[in-house]
Amino acid sequence: MKNELKREAKIGLIVIAAFAIFIWGLNYLKGINLLNPTNHFYASFTQVDGLVKSSPVTLDGFQVGLVREILYQYDNPGHLVVDLDLNNKLKLPVGSRAIIKTEVVGNPEVILELGPKGGKLLENGDTLLSGRTPGLMDQLSNGILADVQHLVKRADSLLSSIDGIVKSRSLNNSLTYIEKSTKELQQISVKLNYSMDKVPSILNHVDSLTSKFSDAGTKINQIDLVSLNRTLNNIENLSVRLNSSDNSMGLLLNDKSLYLNLNKMTQSADSLLLDLKQKPKRYVHFSLFGSKKSQ
Repeated sequence: MKNELKREAKIGLIVIAAFAIFIWGLNYLKGINLLNPTNHFYASFTQVDGLVKSSPVTLDGFQVGLVREILYQYDNPGHLVVDLDLNNKLKLPVGSRAIIKTEVVGNPEVILELGPKGGKLLENGDTLLSGRTPGLMDQLSNGILADVQHLVKRADSLLSSIDGIVKSRSLNNSLTYIEKSTKELQQISVKLNYSMDKVPSILNHVDSLTSKFSDAGTKINQIDLVSLNRTLNNIENLSVRLNSSDNSMGLLLNDKSLYLNLNKMTQSADSLLLDLKQKPKRYVHFSLFGSKKSQ
């Protein structure tokens, strides 16, 4: 009987030990070491971005704990309390923050930001300040998606404007004017082509004219410049002699006395003619019947 009790007791102890080892191993795999003492802190969030139990809690990139529990506040909708299980060696000053950081791949994690150094320390069970970094979807919603939405609105407005232009008569008038302008340009092009055909003959005339100018220049170069200079000198000497008073022509052209004498002569002739008209008997004596003495 005693041996049976001892055997059952051993079996019970083995089962309890196996169960304890199983619980410890399961928590250890989750990152919870039941043999190491920890401190519990809380943080309140309005959005946890998919944070789950056993998510890591890091400080400066090093894991210092994990998320022990996430509790939804049913009496205060829109608020969640996250229980943080941190290493008891970590001392958190007042003002420390727990921030949820969303990863592009994988689950979010909690990042600790320590408060000012030298201040009062938080005690086990205190509540940390909370925050969250914008996730990829937040950045898309506030950045690219907002730009895309604005672009879609502008595209819709542009399409509406284009539709209004297409339906208006101004577009048809513009197309008619463009067609007319195109025909006129085509006619101008034909005339230009016709004019360009005449360019070679014009160039030939220009070449002929250039040759004539060249011949004229050659003939000018062949003129006896010595004879030309001699002729110019003779003309200059003649001009000098006409301007001087040592010759007859010079006296005739330059002496004022000749002009004065001619002027006086003209005045005398005018006076004589005037006196002749006024007193003709002074100068002319005649009788048709002869004198009385002869009778």
